[in-house]
Amino acid sequence: MQWRNLIGPAIGLVILAIIIGAYVRALSPLHSVRRQAIAIARKTADVDQVSNFYWDKEDNAYLTVQGTTSKNQPVYVLIRQKTGKVRVTPQRSGISRSTAVAQAQAKFAPRKILNVGMRWRAKKFVWDVGYITKSGKLGYVTYDFKTGSQVNAINNL
Repeated sequence: MQWRNLIGPAIGLVILAIIIGAYVRALSPLHSVRRQAIAIARKTADVDQVSNFYWDKEDNAYLTVQGTTSKNQPVYVLIRQKTGKVRVTPQRSGISRSTAVAQAQAKFAPRKILNVGMRWRAKKFVWDVGYITKSGKLGYVTYDFKTGSQVNAINNL
């Protein structure tokens, strides 16, 4: 009779293990891409400490590693995922991720920010901010990294 009392919890544990396994497997590509991007940033830009990683998956996917070099210089290392082309810019030469988000929130008052990523567009670094509007539609705005000015915006998708 006691083994019957253990069937419910045992089934629950099996289901929980399956869910956790599926979750870990789903995150595996992200962790793999992040590891590769950090390795490239360390090799090409002498990044010693990594503070953030961004993956902008718009038409030409870009990986960005935010970190500090061994000479204590804060940089962004931008890697085009398809070609592996690397571009490096000092963080102080433009606006931060949080500034781009703050500008999007001030101008568009989104319900939720979905993603933020850096990319190379028209021969300059830009921040892309994706969001959900208060009416539930998708919105997208691009800010020039150097000046902070709005380059492009798409609303109500």
